[in-house]
Amino acid sequence: MADCATLVVLRHAQSEWNRTNRFTGWMDVPLSEQGVTQAARIGEQMRALSLRFDLAVTSALSRAGRSLDLIVRQCGAPARPVVRSWRLNDRHYGALTGLDKEVAAALYGPEQVRAWRRGFAEAPPPLDAERQQAIVRQFEEAALPPPHALPSTESLRDTLNRVLPLWHGAVTPSLRTGESVLMVAHGNALRALFKHLDGIDDAGIASLEVAHAEPLVLRFDASLRIVSRTGLAAMTR
Repeated sequence: MADCATLVVLRHAQSEWNRTNRFTGWMDVPLSEQGVTQAARIGEQMRALSLRFDLAVTSALSRAGRSLDLIVRQCGAPARPVVRSWRLNDRHYGALTGLDKEVAAALYGPEQVRAWRRGFAEAPPPLDAERQQAIVRQFEEAALPPPHALPSTESLRDTLNRVLPLWHGAVTPSLRTGESVLMVAHGNALRALFKHLDGIDDAGIASLEVAHAEPLVLRFDASLRIVSRTGLAAMTR
């Protein structure tokens, strides 16, 4: 492996449901107007830094895919086709999907909602069958497992177990050859991945926040250990 490989990772730009403070999960919600502006600006910053990518990976959800498309429009397409995988989708929020976060706290209690949101092992109640079917139908063009094999709710642990096959199967082979990878994903998918990469314990992961549209540049050594991490904004000053 080359001495250093690069992963630029970010949570997608603001979506319409982020703007209105609703649980989004697997619902395919578009970017807000502010989100479109954020993603285009990130692409401009990457172009100014002459960042180029060998591989780009994102989820099957349009708020992440659209963010990535707006970025690469500015900084240039990766050398290989973009990987768009359901494995990088946001955490499935089950019955919380679509709820205003304050309404959810009133229904279930703020402590229980916090345990679902920030904990590692607890999952919200599953989504009902009719709404689950509607969610699955959103992904008609994506390569998915059979509907019965898809989650109707997830804990962060479940999300990590879903993300890791993509990480090991698509991302680490590129990093091992010293390539540069761009990953545009979702807050909980990235929290799960950082738990794995940084060895964060089950209690400590509760305090990890991943902000929208704030790219992080990670450099890896030959053993795929992170040797540096720098916010993209700091590199453009």
